[in-house]
Amino acid sequence: MPGKKKGKGKGKGKGKGKGKGKGKGKKSVQSRDLVVMKNLLKQYDRNCVFTGSQPSASIRHIIKECIEQEKCLSKFILESANPEPEHPVLVEPLLVAFRQIRYDQMKDLHIWNYPMSYENCASLALLLEKPFCNIRLLELVDCLIEAYSINRLAKCFSSNQNLTTLNLDYNEFGDTGVMYLCQGLQDNSSVLSLSLCFCGLGIPSGRLLGKLISTTAVRELYLDGNDLECEGTLELIKLPVDQAEMEAFHRAQIVRLAEEEKLRKLEEEKTNRFKAGTSGESSTEDGGKSSNTSKKKKKGKKKKSKGPPAPPPIGPWIHKLHLADNGIDGMGNKGTFAPVIVMRLFKKLLAHSMCLEELDLEDNLIGDLGGQELKNALTLRKEAKLPSVKIRTTHRMSPNIFNSIVKLGSGLSKKKKKGKKKKK
Repeated sequence: MPGKKKGKGKGKGKGKGKGKGKGKGKKSVQSRDLVVMKNLLKQYDRNCVFTGSQPSASIRHIIKECIEQEKCLSKFILESANPEPEHPVLVEPLLVAFRQIRYDQMKDLHIWNYPMSYENCASLALLLEKPFCNIRLLELVDCLIEAYSINRLAKCFSSNQNLTTLNLDYNEFGDTGVMYLCQGLQDNSSVLSLSLCFCGLGIPSGRLLGKLISTTAVRELYLDGNDLECEGTLELIKLPVDQAEMEAFHRAQIVRLAEEEKLRKLEEEKTNRFKAGTSGESSTEDGGKSSNTSKKKKKGKKKKSKGPPAPPPIGPWIHKLHLADNGIDGMGNKGTFAPVIVMRLFKKLLAHSMCLEELDLEDNLIGDLGGQELKNALTLRKEAKLPSVKIRTTHRMSPNIFNSIVKLGSGLSKKKKKGKKKKK
């Protein structure tokens, strides 16, 4: 009897110990997040005092909510708010606070309508260069960023291989800024989406961006509201079109070889039937046995475990291309037939590219001839049984052609943006 009591006592003790261990583990994680968020708020308030900045009410509110819930915040949004000109809301205290406490839980950083100076861009670049920085999405919209500030910001992209989406809309840094940006992204293999809408880009940017999408992993490009015109657009899509044509040729070659192999096997079967006699029955039995054994062998094979996802491919593959309001019309240096030449190039891209998903050509006067080229391209794509593509184009063409494009290309909704500006 006393031995049994001891055994029960041991079992209870073990169960209690395990339960305490699990509870302590959960509490330790929650308390760690709590400490991190408290340190962030404390450091942010302190930096605001040192710099004479007014703390952002929205940032402080959401940090306090995370403290109450004992969790870390992964998305930060900072907007310019100046109720008092003497004490504006500055971005520098927040960026410095991230570096001071080595905050590694941030995934998305949005800065809207804030005039970022060269010093602000340098401070942001220092944050992105840190090993603990895990930012995936960086959005600097309408921040008055100049070309020389882009030069400093772009230098951090070679060392940061976590960033996947970069949005610099409504910053008119022009072709010079694009040159600096492309130089910085040249050694980056993680950025997949690049948005440069209403940035004052001209024809030279088409060549620079065409080289960028051909030598990096960038596969989504948003360039609405610029002035690439026909010449810049040709330079932009020239290499992706060549790649799509080459892949289409290889696909056709593979299909042809497969058909030839199939015909050869059929001919071999016919010759074997003529040669086979009484011995043919035994051979078919042996063949059946061998096929059964091969099936058994196949069944015995173990399934391979799935490894980590492969890195994004680097090369001239474009998935989404938005070129709305880019002056693709007959008013440029190339003359009246320039839009037709550009649409013929788009025809090749649409007819052969497997990866193309979206194409936006809204607010470009391509005319009936250009619209006919797009219609023919979508027809060829459908006949080749390629994946459907979303396309949007101007309605300033023949109603029959426009309706055919709408039917063949699935609808593309407009990209919603906050505080959209009119193109100057």
